[in-house]
Amino acid sequence: MKVPSHCSAFAVLVAVALLVMPGAGHAANLLDDGVWFSLPGQGQDISVTSIGEAYAISTDGTPLRWDPREESWRTMSGSFARITGAAERRPWVIDGDGDVYRYNGLWWERKDSDVVDVAGNALGQIYIAKADGSIHRWLELRHSWERVEGVAKRLALDPDGRLWAVTPTNEIRMRDDEGWHALPGRARDIAAGVNQRVAKVHPDGRVLLWRQRVQQWFALRGVTEAMEIAVTRSGAPWVVLQDNRILAKVRIAVSSEIEQDDEPTGAEELSAPDAKADDIKADEIRADEISSNSPKADDATPPTNQAEQSRAEQLAPPPSETEIASNGDTGQDDRTERPVSDDSASDQASRTYSGSLSFTDTRDVADRVAIGRDGSVFAIRGGDILRWSNDRRRFNDFPGSLVRLAVSPDGNPWGVSALGRVFRHTGRDWQQVIGQTAADIAIGANGDVVTVNAQGRLYRIDSNGMGFTPIDGRGVAVAVMPDGSPWTILENGFLQYCGETGCQNVSQKASSLAIGSDGTVWIVTPDDFLRRYNSDTGEFETVRIAARTPKRVAAGPQGYPWVVAEDGSVLSSQFFERDESDDLRIAARTSEEMDGTGETTSVTSNEVEGFTFTKNIRFETINTDAAPSGADIKLSIGNDGDVYGYSYSSGQGQSGDMFVYDERRKRFESESTGFGNQNANIQDYDIASNGDIWAYTTSPSVGLFRERNNSQQEFTISGLTPEGVSVAPNDTVYAILYTGGDYWLYYKDPNRNGFARFDDFNSLYDVSVGPGDDVWIVDRNLYVRQWTGSEFEKRPRQGQKAVSIRVSRNGVVFIRSVDNDIYRWNATNKSFDLINNSRAENFDVEEDGRLWLSVDNTPIVKRARD
Repeated sequence: MKVPSHCSAFAVLVAVALLVMPGAGHAANLLDDGVWFSLPGQGQDISVTSIGEAYAISTDGTPLRWDPREESWRTMSGSFARITGAAERRPWVIDGDGDVYRYNGLWWERKDSDVVDVAGNALGQIYIAKADGSIHRWLELRHSWERVEGVAKRLALDPDGRLWAVTPTNEIRMRDDEGWHALPGRARDIAAGVNQRVAKVHPDGRVLLWRQRVQQWFALRGVTEAMEIAVTRSGAPWVVLQDNRILAKVRIAVSSEIEQDDEPTGAEELSAPDAKADDIKADEIRADEISSNSPKADDATPPTNQAEQSRAEQLAPPPSETEIASNGDTGQDDRTERPVSDDSASDQASRTYSGSLSFTDTRDVADRVAIGRDGSVFAIRGGDILRWSNDRRRFNDFPGSLVRLAVSPDGNPWGVSALGRVFRHTGRDWQQVIGQTAADIAIGANGDVVTVNAQGRLYRIDSNGMGFTPIDGRGVAVAVMPDGSPWTILENGFLQYCGETGCQNVSQKASSLAIGSDGTVWIVTPDDFLRRYNSDTGEFETVRIAARTPKRVAAGPQGYPWVVAEDGSVLSSQFFERDESDDLRIAARTSEEMDGTGETTSVTSNEVEGFTFTKNIRFETINTDAAPSGADIKLSIGNDGDVYGYSYSSGQGQSGDMFVYDERRKRFESESTGFGNQNANIQDYDIASNGDIWAYTTSPSVGLFRERNNSQQEFTISGLTPEGVSVAPNDTVYAILYTGGDYWLYYKDPNRNGFARFDDFNSLYDVSVGPGDDVWIVDRNLYVRQWTGSEFEKRPRQGQKAVSIRVSRNGVVFIRSVDNDIYRWNATNKSFDLINNSRAENFDVEEDGRLWLSVDNTPIVKRARD
């Protein structure tokens, strides 16, 4: 159950003797290594993580987290029997009924049942042992368990992924890439550290350490009634005794820095300066402790059936950290082991403040405030950017103009301009994040940058600003937890949290939202109360500010909030000490110019920190001389990034030609295709990322075809006729197929050979799919609908008619109305916004949301200008 280290091992400050007692051929070797330290409280299980965090389960089932600064335990919520630390400070636990849970940063999520032990490591690997002895591995991407060979009742997992097990008959096994290996001896519990430094509890209660180099177990003095065991990253044990006392061989230090005399040691480099024989008699040591020269493979290979995937369910609110007073002797010797951080920013910023809050009026005003993990405080006043100076006790001007603001962990601002464009400061100057528009932006303590666009979609932006990825969740305002998971304010004002297992709505409304570097969640309610999330009760508690009405909140290191009051005054609960010597120099070399390029948007604030977008786009006319006069051009922008045009006349009743836009020549050029060579009449088409053309044709035959390198393959479904086709950003192909009056949606994954029906909805007219399989359709009554996961729901609910729909690869939704005007979906106000001067016969949209319009059969094609 113990999480070993992935970091360099530090020498355990104990003396190790490799001394075999004369005449004791069946005796365990002994380590004469000094005293054990008594830790406060009582427990029934123990675990120590690779970053120096310790966990325990108290005798009443309360999970505990060790505070090395106070040398005391802090309580967490719930009642459990066993616990293991894991990656990202998210422990796993087992309750008295055998259900296993993972902490998701807010509450405990149920993952499986009939479990007797769980083990994890800093790599994020998790294994469980079930009541029938079977072993299962957690598959994070699938959110399910996979059966692995072997049997166990206790497990430990080392930093390199080796699995250590105690079988139901108390035998010891180790599993690596070559399979299972048997180790000598027997055990009740086992724990693993770096360099295969393994500790076990013998069934008789003694504690023994494994030395891989000599393939032997060595007993530790001083403990004969151990029940459970954990090891620090360097292999020093912490144990729970039969009387529930907790003992440790070394302390865990507060600082993560490495002292010079704490240099890492290589494998098996512990020494024993003054080893001496112990007076334990040979006949008191059992014969099963004889060392082994070469571990043998374990023949136990139980069936490997896949474990049934379990659904996550909420057990309790997020763990609180209410301190339990230290009441035990911690020993006289300062035998201390320093924790190793799992990220570069592990410092005081992540430790939640203690005591009551006291707000100070900064005697300055602002519209919004944002705070970085390093304590940098930025603000916006009328679009101007400001930076707080502790030395001058006021805000200084900072070049640029933004309407939304966030600060990276290293103190550099990010933001959204009045045109909806996203910018980041590199430490030298502003740089635009190309292809992104946003309604809000936030940055977690780990550096994750998350934006929400006008459609309410969330995106995670690369830290260098060069790419972005859609993520789960919706909203009009966003804040980010230290692990990168977002909280949002929905368009109805309620909160939403999105973790690893999906998004959950929170029954609390907010008008402003912020999260501190420690993970403390702050809100301002619509009725102007400042509230903080209490992880112990799962509720928001009001924090009153005398004589001021809060309107907006920001949070910084240790969770300390800053508040913008109704009158614009800025109130601080803590001034964060930081080096300001370079602030003025950075400001001096920063440009004021932040116009940027690409899509432009006029934005105005609403009541819940979102934007309402209206569009006034200028278009440029594209050269279409290669197309015949009097022909319309049907546009399609492929996943390969190219803009395709198919010319047709007489209402698509005749065959046409294919063209591809040449960016260098700024015109369409003829494209040789098998469809063109056959004079095929293409009714609908789209292009995959590898250049495959998927088309529905009516001549020379009616069918759904894929063309690859001028070679065509037809895809058929018995009794059905194609009516439309669309390729999703992940290259999944969606097709509308019909018989009689039923028009169904079918799909084909890129790695599948055939199509499957998507849903029983049987009234499709047009389809387009965005990132994350965000499926939008127009039904046969011409109403726009979006797939919710269970049904196609009207967008908006009162209904909007359209004749075609397109979703860009970055998730922006456009429709062409029955009047041929182009509209864009605005998730903030749940309506479609008209794009002025955009009337067209057909259209498509680039990945970054840039519109292309085919206006008439002159032919005229227009593209939105930068």
